[in-house]
Amino acid sequence: MDDESGGRLEAGADGASEQAESSAGAGGQAGTGRDDAGSASAAAESVVRAYWDRVWLQRDLDALEDLVADPLVRHTNEGTQSLTRQELRRRLAGAFEAVRACEVSLDAITADGAMVWLRLTLRGVSLASAAPMSLAWLAQYRVEHGRIAELWALHQVGVDWTR
Repeated sequence: MDDESGGRLEAGADGASEQAESSAGAGGQAGTGRDDAGSASAAAESVVRAYWDRVWLQRDLDALEDLVADPLVRHTNEGTQSLTRQELRRRLAGAFEAVRACEVSLDAITADGAMVWLRLTLRGVSLASAAPMSLAWLAQYRVEHGRIAELWALHQVGVDWTR
């Protein structure tokens, strides 16, 4: 999907959208709780997709109010941190100053209840060097009450899993 800033969010070549839809609710049977789990999976996936679309592509930091819990627990190579929405907002604003994301490719996404896993490639231009760059992400999100409450993430510069 295109946005006003020229960004793009797309499903990967392996059919991540179709895979996520089928894992989110296929085969549900009345009375088994399967429909509820599928519904929860679809809702959690929707929150994570909206986070990448609205925050990273549209640069809408106000969307954090709708999409991220306060505080957010973040596990990365920097360790475990509990960030308020304002702290996260400042970090993201700094990241946006360093790179302009032209495109985010969701190479794979799957959800199971409140947990969402994704593999994506962010391609853009480094504002420091004016050179094209790519960044691969592996992330897991826990969605609670319609907001991302916890995330685990690793990223690697120079990797493009779409090729």
